[in-house]
Amino acid sequence: MINENKMLEYRKKTKQTFESTCAKVPEIVSKNGFAVLAEIKTSDILKSKGFYYANLRTYDICNAGYATKALTFDSRVEVIIPCHLIVKEAEDQTEVSVQMPREIFNSLHSTKSKEMEGFLVEVEAKLKGIVDAIVGK
Repeated sequence: MINENKMLEYRKKTKQTFESTCAKVPEIVSKNGFAVLAEIKTSDILKSKGFYYANLRTYDICNAGYATKALTFDSRVEVIIPCHLIVKEAEDQTEVSVQMPREIFNSLHSTKSKEMEGFLVEVEAKLKGIVDAIVGK
């Protein structure tokens, strides 16, 4: 059973087309202090191997300051850097989602400092803001 209080991702839907949504990603990510390190056309890769999946792009995004701070709390968070932002075509709409780092941190630490908690709140708010801006909310 999934605990509803655990938030592994933040996902929003939009009526914008897949391509127009993808076109907004670099500018909005940049305006929010992050950089797009890679754009992976995930569904194209799967299709080239004979597997069908709806249009799906994975963007590796990073804010160097946040990444450095996260690593000072625990070097094991290397596995979630950079953050992954996903744009997916879903029937007559497009979904945009981003991973939330809190659950990774929670799995590494049974107790968190106030500094770590404040950091996680700030990062997750920034990531949610990026998704909201992309979908137009």
